Amino acid sequence: MRNIRGVLVLFFAGAMAVPLAFSQADQAQPVIYTYVSQFQVPRASWAQYSEGAEKSFVPIADKLVANGTILSYSTFEHIVHTPEGYTHGAAWTSNSIAGLMKVLDELRKAGPQPGQTAATKHEDYLMQTTTYAPGGSGVPAYLRVVCQNAKPDNPDAYTAALKKYLWPTFEDQLKKGTALYVGLDSQYVNTIAPSTRCLVITYPNAESMDRWAAAVNSTLGRMNQQDREAFYGSTVTDSRRDIMAHITHAGHK
Repeated sequence: MRNIRGVLVLFFAGAMAVPLAFSQADQAQPVIYTYVSQFQVPRASWAQYSEGAEKSFVPIADKLVANGTILSYSTFEHIVHTPEGYTHGAAWTSNSIAGLMKVLDELRKAGPQPGQTAATKHEDYLMQTTTYAPGGSGVPAYLRVVCQNAKPDNPDAYTAALKKYLWPTFEDQLKKGTALYVGLDSQYVNTIAPSTRCLVITYPNAESMDRWAAAVNSTLGRMNQQDREAFYGSTVTDSRRDIMAHITHAGHK
């Protein structure tokens, strides 16, 4: 999504095919809360971290999805790395804060895993979204998160511009199976700029990322100058930051 700009934050487990009926972005939607936990793990400990997540986090998440405590979960590994960035993470969604906290309670009972204690950095986010659209069925394989700062004096203008100019393209691509989910997240607990907004997309395969980008770029290319100024003017210049990740485990109700 050329020229969409932002400050990076995550996200995202809402991207794990939230089990709600497909609905238009301009209709009122229930709030979905997402807890994200990320680690910067030294390369020598990557296998150890992944093994720990599979043995500890995944069984707990599967159980809580099955009993309805949470809506969905995922684990993921970053594909594009930076010197100070994160390498691994997990996320889960619920329609309540209490549901998110029950996952944390279960994880704390199990104690930290060796791969986690080997991490050099750790960060959590608690996000919320009311603008989202699940697509068809499928197993998510890749994740893109595009974060940016909306204009602080009118952060809702970016959401409105996204719905007006790009959301119809998003919905068309979802119906075609190009993506499995798209949502726009904001912080529930503000740890960076409150105007930060993160667009979250999951894909069934790598080829779908190419098709999605082509469709979005085509839409942007057809916009007239006035619409382009309205769209790009709703965000802070050069504030965009992205994530690309491989989804290693996922589950939803």
